This record gives sequence, C-alpha cells and structure tokens, in this order.
Amino acid sequence: MSQSAVVPQAAASRRSRLLTALWWVMLPLSLTVVAYAMHYFVSRPGDEHFARFLVPLRLHIAGGMGALLAGPWQFSTRLRSKALNFHRWMGRFYLLEVALGAIAGFFMSMVSRGGMATHLGFGILAVVWFYSGLQAYRMARRGNIEAHQRWMIRNFALTLAAVTLRIYLPLMVGVLHRPFAPSFIAVSWLCWVPNALVAEWMVRERRASPAAA
Repeated sequence: MSQSAVVPQAAASRRSRLLTALWWVMLPLSLTVVAYAMHYFVSRPGDEHFARFLVPLRLHIAGGMGALLAGPWQFSTRLRSKALNFHRWMGRFYLLEVALGAIAGFFMSMVSRGGMATHLGFGILAVVWFYSGLQAYRMARRGNIEAHQRWMIRNFALTLAAVTLRIYLPLMVGVLHRPFAPSFIAVSWLCWVPNALVAEWMVRERRASPAAA
C-alpha cells in the first residue's frame, strides 16, 4: 500500500471513530428528551399559553418523540446490513413522525411566544424539517441511496433541534442568568441553524472522502 493511500484511510478512520462517539452521545440525549416529553401526555402544561393549543402541541411532541426514537437507528450500518427490511420500515415510521411533528410544529410556531422572531425561527425549522424528510423519501424511492443518506443527515440534524433547544435554553436562563424572553427568541434559531451547518459539513465530508461514508 502506498503512503498516499495510508493518509486518507487514517483520516477516514479518525472520522469514523468520531462519528461513532457522537452517535453514543446523541442516543442517550434523544432518549432523555423523549422521557421528559412524556409528561405532556399525562398532565396539562403549566404554561397556560401552550395549554390553549393542547392538541397541536401534543401532535408536535408525538412526532418529535417518534423521530427521536427511530432516527438514531437509521444511521446504524450494522442494522442496515443485517435487517434491511426493518431499516426500511423504521425509516417510513421515522418520516411519518417527522411529517406529523413538522405540520403540527408549523402551527405551533405561529402561536409561539416572542412574536415574529420566534414565528420565523420555529416556522422555518418546521418547513425545512418537512422538506428534507420529503427529499429523503423521494431519493430512496428513486434508488438514489447516496442522496437519500445526505438528506437523512440534514433531516436528523433538524430533528435534534428538540435536544439542542433543551440544552441551550436552560444554559442561557439557568446558568448565564439571561432573561427568558430574549433567550427564547435566540434559541428559536440557535436550536437548529448550527445543527444544519454541521450537517452540511458532514455531507461535504462524505462527498470529498467516500471512504469516510
């Protein structure tokens, strides 16, 4: 093996180890958010503003919970290789949950606190979340698996907005002692824009180094 071939393979191996570590961080965080969200189905929200929109709120949360539960396993190469049909059916379930969460989330964005800034932040998230899931489904139906995987990376990065929102908001309010209102406005964008940028970086890495995929 030539020296020039060793370097790309070593870089690909490092990226593979990094992504595996990130997966093991992502999984418990997703499960933690799902466990936290379950209380919305056993009691009414303490916030009277959201309690007025209980049905769309619960539909949005249910979609997000299903997507967080199914999403991480869609990136398991072992699952795809050993149980491809299960991977496909779980993928269909995941995308249905994304559609449910995005449609209900778009409605909730229009009644979110914070005015136009949060309406736009959460509204654009809902639209892009739905669109990227639709594109992932279309690419899979066409048999374009590489494009399907790229859109799934983008889509699940947006699904993880449910996780990053619950990291940033307590950090800003509880640790940095910032007022809730401006923190909520900032988080309506921070919970998903950095995720989307990281997803685009990962997509570019896959294109630049097929061995890393």
